[in-house]
Amino acid sequence: MTVPRSARGFSLVELLLSLTIALVVTASAFGLMLPSQAVGSSRTETADVQQRLRVAADTLAFRIGLAGAGGYAETGSPLSEGFAPILPYLAGGGSPDPPGIFRTDAITIAAVPKSGSAPSTISYALKSDVASGTFQLIVNEGGADAPVVDHVVALSFEYFGDPSPPTLIKPLGDPVGPWTTYGARPSTTAVPPFAEGENCLFVNTAPPPQPPSLQPRLATLGPPESLVALPASLLTDGPWCPNDAAPDRWDADLLRVRSIVVVLRVQAAIAALRGSGGLFRHPGTSHNGLLWVPDQEIRFRVSPRNMNRAR
Repeated sequence: MTVPRSARGFSLVELLLSLTIALVVTASAFGLMLPSQAVGSSRTETADVQQRLRVAADTLAFRIGLAGAGGYAETGSPLSEGFAPILPYLAGGGSPDPPGIFRTDAITIAAVPKSGSAPSTISYALKSDVASGTFQLIVNEGGADAPVVDHVVALSFEYFGDPSPPTLIKPLGDPVGPWTTYGARPSTTAVPPFAEGENCLFVNTAPPPQPPSLQPRLATLGPPESLVALPASLLTDGPWCPNDAAPDRWDADLLRVRSIVVVLRVQAAIAALRGSGGLFRHPGTSHNGLLWVPDQEIRFRVSPRNMNRAR
């Protein structure tokens, strides 16, 4: 009796061949799926990077925009006329910077809150600890530092200001201000270490007993039509307000500030999504471009309304 071919089953060779074909097809299918999974994970981290960048930028833009708000009780004038609302370093808090320095990665903002009569300050800076891999935008409101946004790998501030020195626009004895184009009114009496009619912005060039002839201590930096860059050298060389010996002194040229340019850069949190090269401030472990999430950077300008009253 002859057994039909269809009833004999498969030989071992045929079975091995079919299993090999099935494995090849399955491996090919998984190979096609892996790039999609990689793109999916990188897209999720890209969204997180953009969100961190957005939070950091919105926070700084809002706070810097408030600089100079409120009145300065000591002079009876807006805060921005008698006090520098922007300082290029950390002021106050547990570990303030010494006065008279300049940091590109830190800023202190002063304003008078609605509920108070004295200026309050808030400081922002970049915390960068390569050993622990900690990169943060931090804030200090008079106490301990607190993180705002993680994985911020670059932060810098550039300052632009009025090229013209302050000038008197009213007699010092006039009861109603403003008396100067910007800055505090000189006192009509001698306030050591300054003589009558002088302060950190104005000097009396008339010898006694002649009436005071006040001239600005600050230099002219350019034509008055546009703002000029204020480099670190200009903001750290004096003259100093309220005076040279004050422990909280600040450079008088800071009263020129009208606009601040902020540069922020944020990286992916996962090292496996960072590669090497110029796309990354801190290289990661990935050698597959499909897994790369490059650093994202933003540059924006803030012109605080209370520091641009004459414009």
